[in-house]
Amino acid sequence: MKRGAGVLLLVCSQPLLAQHAEDFFLDDAPTALTATRLKQSLFTAPAAITVIDKAMIKASGAKEIVELFRLVPGMQVGYERKNLPSVTYHGMADEFSRDMQVLIDGHSIYSASFGGVHWDDYPLLIEDIERIEVIRGPNAATYGPNSFLGVINIITTHSLQDQGAKVSFRGGSNDYYRAAARYGGRWKDLSYRLAYMHQQEDGLEGVADDQLVDVLSTRFDYRLSEQSALQYNFGYSADKSQSGTIGSLTDPVRHQRSRRISQNLSWTYQPTLDEQLLIQLTHFRRDSVEPIHSALRNLNNDTMSERLDFELQHSTLLFDDLRVAWGVGSRLDRIRLPFWLSSYDDKTNVLYRIFANFEWKFLDDFILNLGALLEKNSYQDADISPRIALNYLWSDQHSFRFIASRASRMPTIGEQYIDIRRTVSAILPYQVKTTSHLLPEELYTLELGYHGQYFNKALTADLKFAHQRFRRLTQITGSHIDPQTLEPVMHYQTADVATALNYEMQLDYRPNRQILLHLGYSWINIDASPSFIDYGASAPHHSLNVLASYQFLQRWQASVSYYYQSKMTYLRSSEIGQFQRLDLMLNKSFQLNENQSLNVAVIHQNVLGSKDEFSPGDRLSDQTLFQISYRFD
Repeated sequence: MKRGAGVLLLVCSQPLLAQHAEDFFLDDAPTALTATRLKQSLFTAPAAITVIDKAMIKASGAKEIVELFRLVPGMQVGYERKNLPSVTYHGMADEFSRDMQVLIDGHSIYSASFGGVHWDDYPLLIEDIERIEVIRGPNAATYGPNSFLGVINIITTHSLQDQGAKVSFRGGSNDYYRAAARYGGRWKDLSYRLAYMHQQEDGLEGVADDQLVDVLSTRFDYRLSEQSALQYNFGYSADKSQSGTIGSLTDPVRHQRSRRISQNLSWTYQPTLDEQLLIQLTHFRRDSVEPIHSALRNLNNDTMSERLDFELQHSTLLFDDLRVAWGVGSRLDRIRLPFWLSSYDDKTNVLYRIFANFEWKFLDDFILNLGALLEKNSYQDADISPRIALNYLWSDQHSFRFIASRASRMPTIGEQYIDIRRTVSAILPYQVKTTSHLLPEELYTLELGYHGQYFNKALTADLKFAHQRFRRLTQITGSHIDPQTLEPVMHYQTADVATALNYEMQLDYRPNRQILLHLGYSWINIDASPSFIDYGASAPHHSLNVLASYQFLQRWQASVSYYYQSKMTYLRSSEIGQFQRLDLMLNKSFQLNENQSLNVAVIHQNVLGSKDEFSPGDRLSDQTLFQISYRFD
């Protein structure tokens, strides 16, 4: 009992968005930390939320973090290349989703160059994840203008809860090989976790995109006192991969090497259960080298992006029925993109932000959430993203919510200065230039939602209906003839207007520890004015995900995952037909003794056969995997 209390005390002493990992599973209603930076139950949160916990991660049989997002209603995952997965919510994205914020333990890993996330080489193991919270809708009032369509917050396991050593191996068809080793220890008030992974794999069918990646991931938690703690995360990755099509003159086979360093330091002071001060400093840098040699042209698509981010956050209980989370932050972004910007000079952007979210409970049955974030950067005027949300608690098992918000997306540095003068079909087959000052994209959203619990809270249901209006979408709007090259140059500007209607349903059924059933469905229709980029077709009208798992006697577990989406077209790509995927897993655990355990699993992915992932021809083949892991404390 004393050990459990100590774990809970230390977990609650870490940053707000990574705390209460144990509470999450013990509360009657699971909690979320991402919607307003205040701990709230899914029942009272002002957002539609999907939580992917450890049980779902294990049951899914996912090889990589990106595969987990197929379990989120309305979210699409596709591979343009095996080392370039795209994760987007409600479409409107190419290989990078610029409209969705991605956080790890509350700090952003959104790319400083063209937005999105390089998922292939981020130094984080899937085993390090405690849970993932996905906000299905705009959340710029909490996390800023890049939280345009949604927010992914990956919360890692506290090092004190991950003690002992674990080694694992996974191998299978398609020349797939993965080996990982992790160790968690403790010395006085310092607990830590060290993890290393090596993975290599052939890529998609018909293309040369083999991948080899090495990852080092660490976490250190130091308890300064009963009220304060330090957390430090350091990660390093090195990725070697291929891209291109064998025998192609316009898309030649080329070798890419990338290196990434990521680190985050946070200090938490929590004098009472109702008050917390959090200060965190984040730094990451990614360098990649990609020489392109073809019969038509030789060039280097080398890139560098770097970020230094500081944030202070304070949350407190002002009155018995009024809570607030507020803070300030500053960020420096620096990039170097010679191919994309036609210059070897570094481009920088300095950003400042201030935010506040208030939660007021009144008349016993109502909760009002008011929030806003003000942001100013080097090339944009100050921009504010407000939100108002009202939750009505009809009973202790049924609640309704209404949300109205304005969100914006600041153009990235790369978009602001894009100037592509050398056309290469492997990257971009036409010249493009930003010909006017880009303004922030705008999104106005009205959302109605319902959250209910049934069968003694074994079944939870979440329904959402939303209407959205987009203004000033960035895209290619026209062209002019370059007087020197006599070739057309496309204009990159903000111009388009679009509207979207969306309905989503999510069910989660867990009557006991043996049964898990998760189901999600999304319908969306995007109506956009005709233009060079077809936003209307960028999201599938229908998408469905189902995960079912059962734990039998003698530590056997079987699970099945099914995913469906209707036809769609990623931006700057061609239409792909309807997509269906079926994954199966059989797992067996052995408790060797009090301190040692062994786990063996067989996973078969893409049972229904390969389908187009990102564009016609980008296909993942079916794959059988064997997995074994050994743990000792």
